[in-house]
Amino acid sequence: MLAKHKLAHEKAIIQYLIVDKKSIILESDDAFFSNVTKQSITSLHPFFESITTLLDLEENQEYLFSCIHLETDNRNIIADITLKTFSKEHALLIIQDLTTHYDNYQLTAQKRNESVIDSQILELKNKYLIEKEEFKNTFIANFSHEIREPLSGIITFVDILGKTNLDSEQKDYLNIINTSSNHLKHMIEDILDISKIEVGKLNLIEDSFNLSEFLEEFVFTYKIKAEEKGLTFLNTIGEKLPPQIIGDPYRLKQILGNLIDNAIKYTTKGSITLNVSLNQVRANKASIHFQIIDTGIGIEKENLDKVFTSFTQVDTTQRNKGTGLGLAIVKNLVSLMDGNISIDSEFNEGTSFALNLSFKLDTKTKDKKVEVATVEKLGKDKYHILLVENSEITQLSVLKILAAQGKFYLDIVTNPDTLIETIQNQKPDIILMDINLPNTTGDQLAIEIRQLPEKELKKIPILALTGKVFPEDLKRYKKAKINDVISKPFDEKSLLKTIHKYLK
Repeated sequence: MLAKHKLAHEKAIIQYLIVDKKSIILESDDAFFSNVTKQSITSLHPFFESITTLLDLEENQEYLFSCIHLETDNRNIIADITLKTFSKEHALLIIQDLTTHYDNYQLTAQKRNESVIDSQILELKNKYLIEKEEFKNTFIANFSHEIREPLSGIITFVDILGKTNLDSEQKDYLNIINTSSNHLKHMIEDILDISKIEVGKLNLIEDSFNLSEFLEEFVFTYKIKAEEKGLTFLNTIGEKLPPQIIGDPYRLKQILGNLIDNAIKYTTKGSITLNVSLNQVRANKASIHFQIIDTGIGIEKENLDKVFTSFTQVDTTQRNKGTGLGLAIVKNLVSLMDGNISIDSEFNEGTSFALNLSFKLDTKTKDKKVEVATVEKLGKDKYHILLVENSEITQLSVLKILAAQGKFYLDIVTNPDTLIETIQNQKPDIILMDINLPNTTGDQLAIEIRQLPEKELKKIPILALTGKVFPEDLKRYKKAKINDVISKPFDEKSLLKTIHKYLK
């Protein structure tokens, strides 16, 4: 019984044929080609035409032909064919079916080739994505820098114009311009920040700051913003909060500011609440809990996961148009600070954000205010400021701000080639240095100044005026021994505050 089943399923893989030197088949076991005795081997397949000349050669010769495609009686096969001449008159022809072997080999080779091709495609895609990302980030950085230039002029002259005699209608128009320019400024900063986050170049700058003073100023600012919209601003500041902590106050302000700006934006009546309390102190670190609550439009449960996604807005009505980056930046900043954030909301009832952030305790700095020098408290009648800048808008903006103080006189250098000579002749108190200059950069000029032989000149404070504030840019400025950076667009307050720090 077994032999019967074995015979039914067994396939012959070799056929043996004896042929004479005239290529006539004398014997065959009929494995693939049946009833072929007394036929010429050339009748089996055209391939055999190529071996007939080998039949009339010396005896005991052997020839191998690999991977020959043959059409047999029952199927197509891929075979190795061996020809052995065992006498001067006769030869043995062996046809071995290796179809499975060659199919598997071809499949393996194909997969290997596909794998190589896929790897090459992936490599090209990665290269393309890297180049695309580099182009995007370079474009954003350059575009951001270029747009900050005129924006500085708008902000400066709106501020100056606001101090002139205006009627109520003109003041309303000016407030609209001011609001729009500040909105544009925040959008530029958001786009630049999200670009830094995507490439992992957004770094935290740790500094010691007084938490009570920080919250007091923050509450004062946002209380006014809320009241302007007819909202009540409530706050509870815990009594056990540490007085002096180490962290990034700018990024903390950005996190809380984005959350409260969002709350004010989506709340038409009711209140905005800020609660700050101490979770715990452990290993010289304080975990602080922040909660922002509003009585605004709220968010549907199915949309809660979308609020932290870049360029996504849950409410897309025209009155609430924006970049959709604020909460995405918040989420990334909280993560960068090793904190956590959660959201709870009821549609048409309000939203609550809760976050926990850890800060190092500053035990060395006592609870005291750092006093910044002002021109009124210093002995000199006037201070000499040297501005290295080729933008007429920035030149005029700085001139108007400083002239209004009555304590400064300003010289302007537009040709970098004359800078060193001007410094040696005029000996300014402070140098305001634009970074993008014709044929050179501000940090390169700063290096030249620091190499001057005169001690009093090489130590003049240099303040960079720039919109390029990526971490690698700041490192370059620091390496050039630039004392500080005034980020464009700047206003009167930020410009004077930084200048006052370096007055002697």
